[in-house]
Amino acid sequence: MKENETSNALYDFQTNAAVGTFVGFLSPDEFKTIANQLLDILEKKKIKKQLNDIKRMKVLKPEVQEWLNTIWFPKAKKAGLKYFAFVVPDDIFGKMSMDGANRNAKDTFGIEIQYFNAIENAKNWLVSKN
Repeated sequence: MKENETSNALYDFQTNAAVGTFVGFLSPDEFKTIANQLLDILEKKKIKKQLNDIKRMKVLKPEVQEWLNTIWFPKAKKAGLKYFAFVVPDDIFGKMSMDGANRNAKDTFGIEIQYFNAIENAKNWLVSKN
């Protein structure tokens, strides 16, 4: 798998959250690698907040959406994820992918999800969740 220099996962001290940045068209393996790194951050830091900046991400393949709903979200819930902020894409296809990936997370796993157009607004919301 090639290194994607603009997509990454890290811990943000300011918001006490796992932060993922997803850019462009990612292969299922590239996406899953970053998502699993975020899961590791949630578990190791024992935190309950995550921010995904998907503003520049393109469409997710249906297999990735299915993986998120059946594998990733259950693990994230078990790790303690309660608050999930998204900085959303402007293009309609990116929005459709995001909606497909997150459709069941709130109802099934009780994760509070909010969508933002700017990263600062997303961070401010996460800071307000203690």
